[in-house]
Amino acid sequence: MTGKQQQYKKSLIQKIQINKKNVFPDDESRRDFMKSRFNCVSTKHMSIDQLNQMLNFCLRKVSDIPLVAPITSAQKQKIKTTWEDKAKKKSTSAMNAFIERITQRSSIEVLTKAEATKVIIAIDKMQ
Repeated sequence: MTGKQQQYKKSLIQKIQINKKNVFPDDESRRDFMKSRFNCVSTKHMSIDQLNQMLNFCLRKVSDIPLVAPITSAQKQKIKTTWEDKAKKKSTSAMNAFIERITQRSSIEVLTKAEATKVIIAIDKMQ
């Protein structure tokens, strides 16, 4: 992420923090909403697109944000077994670094169903 992107992301997070009280009565309800819509509980872990969606929701420009499907246990298992078969470095930290390179997510636990599919395809293409 470039410096301008990081600065823009910071400004989006600040705007969300200012406007979240318009929609959410407390932090727990905001975290529940973010977990169900973005599969994360902190704005730090969200992409710029997700932050824009969240800000638009807080400003009441959109009425709802579609639910996101979290990673399934079968997908987790497939990623782990395929990683162990194909990777040179079989450690969990190496797998998480690979996942972050593909999806910009820090670990397997925070992936969505669609992101998990991307990771599975990328691991399958490894030689």
